[in-house]
Amino acid sequence: MGDWIRVLIVDDTEDTRTNIRKILSFESRIDIVGEAANGFQAIDMACKYKPDIILMDINMPDLDGIQAAERISLKCPTASVIMISVQGEHDYFRKAMLSGAKEFLVKPFSPDELIQSIIEVYERNQKRNIQVYANQVLGQGYVQSPKIITVFSGKGGVGKSLIATNLAVGLNQLHKKVVILDLDLMFGDVAAMFNLKVKETIYHVVQEIDRLDAESLLPYLLETKSGIRILPAPIQPEQSEMITGKHIEKILRLLRETHDYIIVDTPAQITDPVLALDQSNFTLLVNTLNVPVLRHNRTVLEVMDTLNYPTDRVRLIINRADLDTGVKPKDIKTALGMEPYSLLPEDKYADLSINRGEPLLEMKPNSRWAKQMSKLIEQILAEDDRQKSESWTKRFLWSRKRA
Repeated sequence: MGDWIRVLIVDDTEDTRTNIRKILSFESRIDIVGEAANGFQAIDMACKYKPDIILMDINMPDLDGIQAAERISLKCPTASVIMISVQGEHDYFRKAMLSGAKEFLVKPFSPDELIQSIIEVYERNQKRNIQVYANQVLGQGYVQSPKIITVFSGKGGVGKSLIATNLAVGLNQLHKKVVILDLDLMFGDVAAMFNLKVKETIYHVVQEIDRLDAESLLPYLLETKSGIRILPAPIQPEQSEMITGKHIEKILRLLRETHDYIIVDTPAQITDPVLALDQSNFTLLVNTLNVPVLRHNRTVLEVMDTLNYPTDRVRLIINRADLDTGVKPKDIKTALGMEPYSLLPEDKYADLSINRGEPLLEMKPNSRWAKQMSKLIEQILAEDDRQKSESWTKRFLWSRKRA
């Protein structure tokens, strides 16, 4: 007999949940780990019980199956969602697939159809996990290096800190160890965006930089309620003059030993500390649909080229992309010579989020901005997965050649 298939049933109708439970009771491989009556319960139970399969009704009050599936795909990526609905139209199917669902069943379905779908989705997921196993075992100890993501713009007021803090929140929700390095050394406010009081900062770190190792650096970091760590900017602007690119290089090296992702928030100037970030894996170059912003960022790209910074690591982000300013997202390629990587809409709650010290992904996770930020995070993780796969393939082929 094969492995147990752990199933979570999600439907707002108790009779439907009961009928599905009865059907699945005839399949010896299936273990029902729980039942949820709405999308919010589904998310909580998915995170708690780690099911292999989630049978998700698409039409539910408060939080429907589409929205719940989108959040589950981020918080519990090992769970595969099978969407069920009385609606069989193509639009429902398309939305279900975009939300991350692996299968779509139209009610009423036969017992055989339901059980077969569960088994097929589970087995497809198991095959996908073979690659993960190969990375861990056949890779002979290979570990993907932690990632540094720098959020930069040549113009202030475009939402760099908003993006940096919410990027950290989204990665943290996916159980990544995340730290934010606030390199806006004169006016940084990352800590305030989490409503945290600052005692020690990067200024205090550089005073002891020669004696610090990865573990002794940790007490200098602030920590949010959800576990995101922050190395704040100096409290006094004049303290910024004490911090050099060499300091930043060592701090980054130490942070890489204890974190999966280092998110770097920056000033709107290319300073000596910022130049140390040529080791970033990604630079998110933030724009708005504003001619001065585009002009400044075109200069930034020219400076990067002069400094031989690999521009293939640059990803163009357009914030407030739906505002009518006379500049269109399609104009970005003409202005900067690169396609936009992500379009983040205007959000009426952004200022409230900043003033409360509560990131948008936590305060308004259903807002359009938060959903687009989640998609941006998915894009970044997908690139990481491709890099891991390519690195493993090269290592594997190299080891076979040596053999």
